[in-house]
Amino acid sequence: MSNTSALNIPIELPEVPAVPEPETAVRVSGLRKTFHRRREAVHALKALDLEVARGELLVLLGPSGCGKTTFLRCLVGMERPTQGTISLEGDPVVDAECGLFAPPNRRNVGMVFQNYALWPHMKVRDNVAYPLKARKLKDALSEGRVDEVLQVVQCSHLADRYPPELSGGQQQRVSLARALAAKPALLLLDEPLSNLDALLRIDLRAQLRELHRTLGFTGVYVTHDQEEALALGTRVAVMNEGEIVQIGPPRDVYRRPATEKVADFLGARNVFQTRVGAEVLVNDQSVSQFAGRWTPGAYSLRLRPSQLLLRSVADPTGDPDTGWLSNATVVEVLPGIDRHEYVVSLKGERYLVDLPVSGREYAVGAEVEIGLPAHNTLCYGTDGVLVPELESESTRS
Repeated sequence: MSNTSALNIPIELPEVPAVPEPETAVRVSGLRKTFHRRREAVHALKALDLEVARGELLVLLGPSGCGKTTFLRCLVGMERPTQGTISLEGDPVVDAECGLFAPPNRRNVGMVFQNYALWPHMKVRDNVAYPLKARKLKDALSEGRVDEVLQVVQCSHLADRYPPELSGGQQQRVSLARALAAKPALLLLDEPLSNLDALLRIDLRAQLRELHRTLGFTGVYVTHDQEEALALGTRVAVMNEGEIVQIGPPRDVYRRPATEKVADFLGARNVFQTRVGAEVLVNDQSVSQFAGRWTPGAYSLRLRPSQLLLRSVADPTGDPDTGWLSNATVVEVLPGIDRHEYVVSLKGERYLVDLPVSGREYAVGAEVEIGLPAHNTLCYGTDGVLVPELESESTRS
C-alpha cells in the first residue's frame, strides 16, 4: 500500500462532549465610582471586575465603608458609575464611556433593604403586588403570584396586615417576597439581617439558604458578618477600600486569607512577630516546633482566638506540634456559657484566647504559657501576603 493511499483514508475521531460553562448573569468590568465632597475626591469603587454565574449567591464581605453598598446601588441603578460597564443577563445596562445608563425600572433587578423599606400605609398584599403593578405584569397578578411568594416566605397569614403590625422578622420576609414577586434576573440583598436580634438572624439565615437552594435565584448579598458569609455564599468576595482583595469558596477564603488585612477582618487578630534564621524566634522566644517550616526572614504569624491554647507553667504537657511562649499573664476573663475568653498579656502585647468551659480555667493574674499550634498558624511575609506553610514529615506521610 502506498503512502498516498494511506494518507487518503479518513480518520474518525470520537466526539468529545463539550462541558457547558455556567451562564454569566452579571458581568462587571472596570467599575469605578468617585464621589466629590467639596475639594476631596472619594474613590468608593476602584476598577472592579466581577462575574456572577446564573444561580449563584455571591456574598460581598467587608467592613463598613469598603464600597459594598455602593456596588449594589450601581447594580440596581441607584448610583451612576464614574467608569466601567455592567451587563445583566447579557444585556448592557451601564457603559460609562458611551453614556449608557439604564434606570432601575429598565433592569430586571429586585432589592431587599436593611431597613425593610415597606410602605406603612399599604397592606402586606399591596406591598408585594407593587412591583408587579409598576411593571404592568397583569398576568402575574391575575395568576396569584402575590399569594405564591407570600407562601414561599411563610407569610400568607399576614397578607391583610399593615407593616407596623409586624415584627422585624416578618417585615424582612415580606420585603423578600416583594423583591421576588417579579421574578428578577438578579436579587440584591443589602445587609438584610443586621437589624434583627441574634436568634432571629440565625432563623432567617437558614430560611434564606433554603430559599436559594429551592428557587435557584441569582443573588448578590452584602454583609460585614463573616458567619453569614460562610453560611450563605456559594462564593465570598472580600472587599476593602473599594477593591475585591480575595474571592473564592467560603471555606477557602476563611481558612487561607490571602493577606493580613483579610486575615484581620476574618478574625485572625492575634499577631506574633517572628524571625527565622539559625533558630525560629517568636516574640523573641525560641520555638523549635516551627523550625524548617519557613525560609530565613521576618514574618507575622496570625491565629484566631479559638486556635490559641493556654497551659499552666507547672503543667508542661502539650501537643509536640505546638510551640509554647512563656512569661504570659491572664489580665482579664470574659465568662461565657460554652466558652470563656481570656485576655493574656505577653511583653506588653495583649492576646485573646477562646477556650471551652469544659477545660481548665484560669484566674486573673495567673501565669500561663500561650500555645501556637503549627497546623493552624497563618504565616505572612513583610509584604503582608500569605506564605504557604511547608508540610511536616508526619503530614506528608
